[in-house]
Amino acid sequence: MDKREAKTEARGSTLFSPGLQHLLPGEKHIPRERRIFVNRNLRMDDIAALGFDMDHTLALYNRASFEQLTHDLAVQYLVEWQGYPEFIRDIHYNPDVVIRGLVVDKRHGNLLKMDFHDYIAKAMHGTRVLTHDERRKLYRRSRVNLHSDRYKSFDTLFSMPEGSLFSALMDLRAEDPKGPLGRLNPAQVFDDVRACVDKAHRDGSLKSIITKDLSRYFVWDPDLPATLLRFRALGKKVFLVTNSEHAYTEAVMQYLLGQSGYDWKELFDLVVVESRKPAFFLEKKDPEPIPAPECPDRGNFVYRGGNANWVEQFLGANGDQVLYFGDHTYGDILKSKRTVGWRTAMIVQELEKEIAANRRLLYQRRERNGLLARRQDLALDRDHLRFLLEALDGNGEKEAIAGRHQGLHYRLPELEEWFKLSPEERRRHREGMERVLEGLDYMSAQYRLRIEELSRVIDEGHNRYWGSLFREGNENSRFGRQVREFACIYTSRVSNFLSYSGNTYFIAPEERMPHER
Repeated sequence: MDKREAKTEARGSTLFSPGLQHLLPGEKHIPRERRIFVNRNLRMDDIAALGFDMDHTLALYNRASFEQLTHDLAVQYLVEWQGYPEFIRDIHYNPDVVIRGLVVDKRHGNLLKMDFHDYIAKAMHGTRVLTHDERRKLYRRSRVNLHSDRYKSFDTLFSMPEGSLFSALMDLRAEDPKGPLGRLNPAQVFDDVRACVDKAHRDGSLKSIITKDLSRYFVWDPDLPATLLRFRALGKKVFLVTNSEHAYTEAVMQYLLGQSGYDWKELFDLVVVESRKPAFFLEKKDPEPIPAPECPDRGNFVYRGGNANWVEQFLGANGDQVLYFGDHTYGDILKSKRTVGWRTAMIVQELEKEIAANRRLLYQRRERNGLLARRQDLALDRDHLRFLLEALDGNGEKEAIAGRHQGLHYRLPELEEWFKLSPEERRRHREGMERVLEGLDYMSAQYRLRIEELSRVIDEGHNRYWGSLFREGNENSRFGRQVREFACIYTSRVSNFLSYSGNTYFIAPEERMPHER
């Protein structure tokens, strides 16, 4: 046995048993897709109560099945309720045509992807990508005013089917401008689609189908009950606040949590249904108790309605002692943070797919970033050389040339050698500089082509229409900025907390200004 093997064996035998050695790497033993990511320091010891939204938070939908069902019901209602032509029943659901964070321009019928500063970076009409010139003509690099009725944003996964259906209808409308869809303006089509999707949710037709086949429409996570039990074992209050009706909440939660041998309500200190978020965080509506005969000894702990301040009083925790989990950037995360001061944990189901794509595209990203840096250096050199040539342009006298180069911020000593040259020598030197400039232009153009190719590969590796959910070019997308600004922490599913101790101190990575990188 060599010294290295002896040292390893000694460490294993004296410090850790073989069954615990997986803990040595710390967070590295947790797959990146299942980690918790930190925007703002969060000490779990300081959290007294943890609240959860249900849909797309505790209850993760099987998106393919759920969104297909929503899409199909909306098409049915468009035909039978709104009088749309029968041929739209042939529309197929396209899950790639819409991602969270997009904005609909109802006036022109376009879907828009915004960058970090809310400028339009990509635009699509139906499934046709608008060219740079088309986009510039329509929007002229102006910021979108999301407070205007002209624009509607897709900030929740519930919006994905309506975005896909709207795009398909815009395609059909463009193919036949004089047909039945051509006579409707895009804003009317969007409003009709949204009304039909809302009707499917509101009239119970969607939920009645789902509750008959819960295993088809939900992702059952065996670690979810253990995660909630861990929180309660640590002395933290656990509560549920959902906009869903009591019967639907009962069916879904019993399926997801009730397979462990007891009623699902035993995992919660408080259950609130039909909460009407985001009004739940803004108004003072009184709660209405709902009997819970399964738990006769606990008194009232299931309610309809209510408000955030009442929840704090009920649980004996307030402000930043409460950590609330949700998926909706506005209705869950932003309002709970800004209105009542709760800490926030955002569940981003798409995160696992995004991380997998980032892993596949790691080398393409590295190459593109390297080329971008080198192209920037080339551009700097090229601009300096071009300015110098401009200063030396023509056969002017020393004073005239000096005046030009001073206007271009060149120091006079830089040109002293130039004035010592004969006219022939100046000509040859100038030709040499022009050849160098041509070479720099050529290299810059080649870099640009390769960067564009790599950018296309990277975008299509995420989503063939929109690229990454979290990024747009070298910046965060609008959605990425929302997650960054509104969520203290974010992760792909609640059960990821089971890989962390209950008293974890989540520390945000060091933020750096550009000059510090």
